[in-house]
Amino acid sequence: MLGAVVCNIMFWKLNKKNPEHLCSVTVVLGLSVWIIYILDRLLDNKKLNIHLTERHIFHQEYAKFLWYLIVILSLICFILVFSLPINIIIFGILIALITGIYLLIISTISSKNSFQYFKEPITALVYTAVVFGTTILNNPTVNSLIIGIIFLLIVFQNLLLFSLLEFKNNAYSYNLVVYIGIKKSNFFIGMIALINSILGLFLIYYSMIAYETSVILFEIAMSLLLLMINQFDYFFMINDRYRWVGDGIFLLPLVIIL
Repeated sequence: MLGAVVCNIMFWKLNKKNPEHLCSVTVVLGLSVWIIYILDRLLDNKKLNIHLTERHIFHQEYAKFLWYLIVILSLICFILVFSLPINIIIFGILIALITGIYLLIISTISSKNSFQYFKEPITALVYTAVVFGTTILNNPTVNSLIIGIIFLLIVFQNLLLFSLLEFKNNAYSYNLVVYIGIKKSNFFIGMIALINSILGLFLIYYSMIAYETSVILFEIAMSLLLLMINQFDYFFMINDRYRWVGDGIFLLPLVIIL
């Protein structure tokens, strides 16, 4: 949740034609990401044939409290929505509908259904739309769109990495890695880092804006850090270090937004 908020603020500052950043935008975004995450875990727990991870067990034990929390967070979001710009409200409604349909499908199918294998790319698209998409509604540019594509690849790289290491810890996991295999997963994680580096350096060469260059450099660093986690997976798999470091990369932009 915090990573989504930090990255959203970073992207919001990219476009000088954006209005002054509204605190309510950040709050609604952060709470929405949190709601989706909790819902995803709670709905997963309703499946009888799913192998429970520590995170699933936590959500199972505190399910009643978490459902109440979702209601409270949703009410807060509903109240704050009225302070948002109309274009963000419309965009948010579209994303909410897509996410709702996705969660409905996920909750009704078996954990072994082949649709489960598309969870990582779908999640990456929704997350990027929420975190980055809201910041370019006023004036999308070619440079900003490329920066958004790099961020989308980073999010997918992050999710694929987590699925890969989760699969290595537990062969009974059902995710994209089961479908494409460990070898191809390693290839995609490395290839994404390479593509992001090439796109980023290309953009830096033509960029005339210092802040934009800083954003791109941080994106390249984020992608390379995920690659590093995969290269030294045995170290980062100890006590799930990869989750702390992998999610922590989305807090790196704090350096340039503070």
